[in-house]
Amino acid sequence: MHIARSKRLMAIAATLSVATLALGACSGGDDASTSASESAMPSSLPSVMPSESATAAPVAAGAAADACAAYFELDLLNSSYAGGAVANGNLTEQQAKDQFTSLLKTMKAQSKAAVQDGSGDAKMLANAKRMRKIVLGLKKNQALSDLPKAKQARFAKASLRMQNACDRAGYPLPDDNVTARTAAGI
Repeated sequence: MHIARSKRLMAIAATLSVATLALGACSGGDDASTSASESAMPSSLPSVMPSESATAAPVAAGAAADACAAYFELDLLNSSYAGGAVANGNLTEQQAKDQFTSLLKTMKAQSKAAVQDGSGDAKMLANAKRMRKIVLGLKKNQALSDLPKAKQARFAKASLRMQNACDRAGYPLPDDNVTARTAAGI
């Protein structure tokens, strides 16, 4: 039962990871705002649906784009983890934890820069810090699946808030992330 909850947490983070990759692909040309709008597919959770203004907003440059890209990549990693990437041999527990830690570090740094350059808000930084603190609270020999239920819930709540901050900054959750969450049963 504890492993299933951890897998759910990891699925959320993995879903974030895939979105980062999709966001990077969308921001390469003049039609980036169209691609970002088309990639905003609502998930099965009502609170995860991007707002009308988020999907219509042009894709802006700045640190918020990088922070959201790291968040989307983390979400994909979480979905992969929750979907059994470790059990399937695609990833070891240590690799998952290392990738989580690295992405959270990047997300925090870019969120801080986004607040400074005005492309993101203070809530983006606060939630990036929360998520990182939760994962860094694990001891060296502990796996992500060892997070207590309460910390998993806090991580998931901060993750959803980070997603909302990305929506406000004009970066809705990409289709790949929604698909990965659905595949992982999140």
